[in-house]
Amino acid sequence: MRTRRLATILALLGLLLGGAAAQAPRARAAEACFPATGFCVRGRFLDYWTANGGLARNGFPLGDERRELLEDGNTYTVQYFERVRLEYHPENPAPYDVLLGQFGRRVGHTDVPEQPRAGRMYFPETSQNVARDFFAYWQANGGLMQFGYPISGEEVDHLEDGRSYAVQYFERARLERHPENAPPYDILLGQFGRRVLAEIDLLSEVGPVDTVHYTPFGVLYVTNTDVRKFAGTPEGPALRVPGALQPFERGRMLYLAGQPAGAVAIIAECSPTYAPTGTLVYIAEADSGDPTQPTGGGPGPGLYEPRSGFGKVWREHGLQSCLGYATTPDAQPTIVTIQPFQRARLLTTPDVDTVDLLFADVKHGWRADTKASVYRYPRP
Repeated sequence: MRTRRLATILALLGLLLGGAAAQAPRARAAEACFPATGFCVRGRFLDYWTANGGLARNGFPLGDERRELLEDGNTYTVQYFERVRLEYHPENPAPYDVLLGQFGRRVGHTDVPEQPRAGRMYFPETSQNVARDFFAYWQANGGLMQFGYPISGEEVDHLEDGRSYAVQYFERARLERHPENAPPYDILLGQFGRRVLAEIDLLSEVGPVDTVHYTPFGVLYVTNTDVRKFAGTPEGPALRVPGALQPFERGRMLYLAGQPAGAVAIIAECSPTYAPTGTLVYIAEADSGDPTQPTGGGPGPGLYEPRSGFGKVWREHGLQSCLGYATTPDAQPTIVTIQPFQRARLLTTPDVDTVDLLFADVKHGWRADTKASVYRYPRP
C-alpha cells in the first residue's frame, strides 16, 4: 500500500515537473563566435551559414543582427558578412525564412543585354554570357540559389585592394579571376560586406546600434533602383550648407556658400515644369558675390532681373532663355542639404518636399559649365 502511494506521488511530481519544463524558456540557441572580427552568429542565421558554405562562401560576420530598411521598402532583421547579407523573412516558411541579400544589384552593376557567344554559358533570363571558369565555380558552389543570375558581362574592375581584375557581377555576388593564384583559388568571391557597410554609414544617422537609421537621402538611395543607377556609390556624408534661393519663370537658382575650393557655388536649374528629365547647368563661381542683395527691375510686373552673383551667372552663361526672369525681387537665405555621389549630387532645401538628383556622368569631377539632368523625387 505504501509502495503504491509512493508511486502515485512520484507520478504526480513527474507530471508537474514536466509541465513546468514545457513552460520554461528554451535554452539559448547555439552560436559561433569569431575572434577575427569579434562577432557571433546565432540561431537561424548560423543554421544557414553552416549549411551553405560556411566561412569559404560567406566569410566572417562583420556585425551583429540588426533591423534595416532594405531595397523592397520593408524592414527586416539582417546580419552582414564579408561576402553576403543574411536576411530573416518570417513571412516565408523554413528553409526560405533566411535569404541572401542581392549585393550585386545593390552596387548597381548592370549591363546591356548580350547575344549568345560561342564557348560561354548563356542566361536568357538576364541576357548575359558567363565564361567557362566562372560558370564552373558558379555551378559547383551553390548555383542559382547562392549567386543568382548574372547581371553584367565580364569586365575589368578596380577593386578594394587597389588592383584591377576581370570580374562578373551576379545578383548576389561578384566573381573575380585571380591569375596570381593556383587553381582552385584563381576564382574568388568578392567581399561586398565592408563596402556596403561603409555606404550605410554615409547614408545613416547615429542611433541605437540594433537599428539602421537612414537619412532621407539614404531611404531614397536604398529603395529606388534608378537613384542607385544614376548616382553610383556615395562619396561622403550629407552636408548642410548655408545658401540662397531665388525662383525664376522656368526654374530656380541656388547659391551654396562655404564650399571647398573648386566646388560648386551656384546651381541653375532650368526646367519648364520642375519635372524629371529637365536640364541643369552646374557652375563653379566662387567669386560671384553675394546673391542675397536685391535684384533689379524686369521686363514686366512681377518679373525681375537678377543682380550680383545670380545676375553675373545668369548673364554670362546665357541662362535667360532657359530660366526666364526671377519671379521674386530678392533671393532668400536658405539651408541646402547636399550629398556627393560618384556620378551625381542629391540636394534639397527646407522650402520644398522633394529631393533633386543632379546627374552628370563625368569622370574628372564637377566643374564650371558641367551640364547635367535633374531628376526630382518626393522627399521620404
